[in-house]
Amino acid sequence: MKNERITERAMDLDRDERAAYQVSGTDEDVSTRVIRAVEEIVGDDESNRTWLYDSVDPDALDAIFDDKHDGTPRTDGKVVFTAQRCEIVVHGDGSLVIYAPEDHDPEDDSGTTRDSPDGPQNESGGSPNRSDGS
Repeated sequence: MKNERITERAMDLDRDERAAYQVSGTDEDVSTRVIRAVEEIVGDDESNRTWLYDSVDPDALDAIFDDKHDGTPRTDGKVVFTAQRCEIVVHGDGSLVIYAPEDHDPEDDSGTTRDSPDGPQNESGGSPNRSDGS
C-alpha cells in the first residue's frame, strides 16, 4: 500500500554522522522505491517532482537491477549515488540503504532536517506530516 512507510531506521549502519535507513519491499521498481524512501526521509518536494533525474536515469537504474537475460535474479554489485542530499546505495539483490543528509534529525522522522530553513513547517513549527499534532 502506498501510504505505508517503507523505511526503517538502521542505527547499526550509521556512518559519518549520517542516519541510515533500510528500505523494505521489492514489489515496486527500484527507482520507485528510491523516490518513496527519500521523500519519507527528507520530505516531499512538491516544487520538483523529477529530482531523481538530476542524479540518475530512473529507467537505467531499474534496468541494471532487472533479472538477467536467462531469467535469474541479479545478486552482485551495487550502485551508489547522491540525490536530495542523501547517499543512496542499491545492492544487486535489490536491497536499498539510504543515508540521510548530515543535518537530518533521526529522532524526528517527519521528513524534515535540523535547522532547515526551508523544511515544511506548520504554524506551530512542526512538520505537517506528523500525526501527533506538533
